Amino acid sequence: MMSKTPSDIAKQIVKDWFSAEGIKVETIKNPRAEFLFKVKFMRFFFTVVRPNDQKYIQIESQVMISPQHMKLLTAEKMKTFQITAMKYSFSADVTMGFVQPRPGQQRGPKPPGPGFVVSDRIYDDAFSEDHLWRTMRKLHSAVNMVITVLNEITGQPGAKPQTTTDTGPSYYT
Repeated sequence: MMSKTPSDIAKQIVKDWFSAEGIKVETIKNPRAEFLFKVKFMRFFFTVVRPNDQKYIQIESQVMISPQHMKLLTAEKMKTFQITAMKYSFSADVTMGFVQPRPGQQRGPKPPGPGFVVSDRIYDDAFSEDHLWRTMRKLHSAVNMVITVLNEITGQPGAKPQTTTDTGPSYYT
């Protein structure tokens, strides 16, 4: 019987953890990765990837800027957004970058505009379910904050809070 590699163990723990959280895991084939999953965690989509011959998993979320926001983003506002978002990423201890669609990058319709990517890594020597949970929460919060910054700079309303007539406490079931 072959012993499991750290990559096999990480792959199984990641799949099991997302499944236990009730999150659908979509497996994507990629020759440059030992495994690549797409998941929807809370409100946003993330990829969880283990590049070939590496000792970490990388978790990232790419968010495209909507056409509505693009109409309101002058060059100056775009610069303010990017600088403010980068400052936030430094304080949140996540990696952040900005993406610009290139012609021929995708098949089908072009992406609606430029966007941003928020990511972080978990190395094998620190991997645990708790570390995965904390990293997912940190990245989700970072995406949420960058969208909030974008909404503030463009004057767009954020997500509407849920309205309810029930004044009692809410329970997680």
